[in-house]
Amino acid sequence: MRHPATTAAVLIGLAAATAGCGQRKIAECNALVQVINTGVVSLEKAPKNESDPSGISDLRAMADAMDKVAADAGNVQLTMAELKKLRDDYHKMAKNIAKAERELAAAAEARNTARRTVAEATLEAAVKQEDPLVDQINKYCQTP
Repeated sequence: MRHPATTAAVLIGLAAATAGCGQRKIAECNALVQVINTGVVSLEKAPKNESDPSGISDLRAMADAMDKVAADAGNVQLTMAELKKLRDDYHKMAKNIAKAERELAAAAEARNTARRTVAEATLEAAVKQEDPLVDQINKYCQTP
């Protein structure tokens, strides 16, 4: 089983220091972007458990990693209301991905096809939120 989030284009470019951008906005954007990028890189570099062909242990490991990304993003100290909302949305999305991965792993382990189908759909819906959210963060951070 391949995790959809690892193939999504989620890396965010660091906020550009364009004319008119306040230093606080640049600093806060860079702090959030760095945490998200670090999390994405760690997800992409996560070793696969070759001794588990079912992929269940990989799903659980990815869920743990997504929980860490969510926690790290949620802990970024921000003062700008719009950026706080984007951070909170990213945090919620990452938690939803982790929850869906755990449910998918449990369904696969139980060999419950119906439950697995629901979990796959839930995971896909959560992952689909990522690119638009990353685009919103980029747009906010690149706007003076």
